[in-house]
Amino acid sequence: MNTLEKLNKKFNNKYNYLKLLSVVYDMETLLCTITFLYPYQIDEISSEDREEVYGFYKELLGLNGELKIKYKKSFLDERLIVDEVIEYFKVNKKGIFPYINIENISSSHVEQEVKVTLKLNQDIISLIDDFELSTTLKAHLESLFIANVTVEIIENEEVLPDEIDFDDIPPSTKAKVRRYKVRVDKKVIGNDINPQPEFISDIKSPKASVILFGILTNKNMRTFKIKTGKHIGEDKALYTFTLKDKEGGSIDCVYFCPKAHEKIMEALEEQFMILCLGDVENGLSGKLTYKIKKISLASPIEFENKVAGDDDDVYVHKQVVFPEQLPRKSQINLFETKAKYNDFIMKNNIVVFDIETTGLDAEICEITELGAVKIVNGEITERFSSFAKTKFSIPEEVQQLTHITNEMIKFAPRVEDVVYDFYEWSRGCIISGYNIIGFDLKFIQKVASRIGVKFDNDIIDAYIVARQSPIRAGNYKLGTVVKALGLKLEDAHRAYNDAYATALVLMELNKAK
Repeated sequence: MNTLEKLNKKFNNKYNYLKLLSVVYDMETLLCTITFLYPYQIDEISSEDREEVYGFYKELLGLNGELKIKYKKSFLDERLIVDEVIEYFKVNKKGIFPYINIENISSSHVEQEVKVTLKLNQDIISLIDDFELSTTLKAHLESLFIANVTVEIIENEEVLPDEIDFDDIPPSTKAKVRRYKVRVDKKVIGNDINPQPEFISDIKSPKASVILFGILTNKNMRTFKIKTGKHIGEDKALYTFTLKDKEGGSIDCVYFCPKAHEKIMEALEEQFMILCLGDVENGLSGKLTYKIKKISLASPIEFENKVAGDDDDVYVHKQVVFPEQLPRKSQINLFETKAKYNDFIMKNNIVVFDIETTGLDAEICEITELGAVKIVNGEITERFSSFAKTKFSIPEEVQQLTHITNEMIKFAPRVEDVVYDFYEWSRGCIISGYNIIGFDLKFIQKVASRIGVKFDNDIIDAYIVARQSPIRAGNYKLGTVVKALGLKLEDAHRAYNDAYATALVLMELNKAK
């Protein structure tokens, strides 16, 4: 009998709506944290019930240390469920993951009954064990949500592998790849394509998930009979054409066209400029052939104001954030000889920043807000603050925590421009923040690598400074440390406010002795 069953046995199933999410025991602090899920239909767990559950587990476990019990509301939000499905494939089914994206997953629910539908290519379905996949995915989702989950797998021959994200290319490979920037004018076939194509002339051998851009020429179409599968005997169109870029490179292309896309391919005329995703393979003639999966109409971007990184990517920057000068908090006293702060504060320019994101995983989550302040001569002199537009919607529980809604970032600048402006503004400064080494810097560095810049600033993590200081607190969360130092943190979980409070903490902990 597990602990939750024992809890319900003692209290006559009073807590049968709870689901145990995790139990974490920190050997260093001797803190045991138990996290429960509860249905979104329940407004809140009463203080009396919280005390009763705490007392039960305190007695049951007999811990030599502290016990903390947390309650997390289980929202059956379609976007949250789809995100978890994608995460499941990314971690557990790497071979199928390239075929999984938001457009071939759907989720619906009635009360606590959730149905997840996966649309997979026929070839992929033939490679998997339907029952095993449905069972393990169901178990994964039911461990994260309070729901009864049904998984349905159906065939969709138009589902094709998504492109490999440029950030996922290993550094040794990225350094050898030349790319440039184009503007996507219209999606034609498939989902979005990363608008950073390679130079066609650089393609010397077979390669998967290649992005190329050029002028469409020599377009031809022929039909052939499908020989296998449920569509055996049916006619299918095969388009061939040549793609040429402005550097003089060219490659022969083929596209096996589903019936739904035949009119689209007919409408593509010669001399159209297109952006494509596909696999480069050895053709029957021995020449390299580009097997197309996605097509978008696109235009070249002139390379003024370009920023080139170590891997020769080209990113065109537009300034979107204009830092604001802040009024001085105190007047300069010409007769004052004793410095208020030590040399670290007085002799360095320090940028203190914070970000808000759509989640905790820097690999798949996005920045929604970046806020920062600059400390010069012991004064907070400038403010940097901007929202950033995300590709995907912000999960409901994150909106509740940060108070940043999808509407607020709808017309925000792209994160690449925000991070580049922050890069320029912080050059030559020490960079600081609260617990940034384990979290914030990962997000910033991911975007920085995408736009070809490198933050080589010295780093001081205020969290570590607080842990090594004489102050003693029950924990070292920012809010706790702020309170212990007699400071104020207003509107927590907003980037600028957290950055400003962190700057005050850093200055307070570096007062002259």
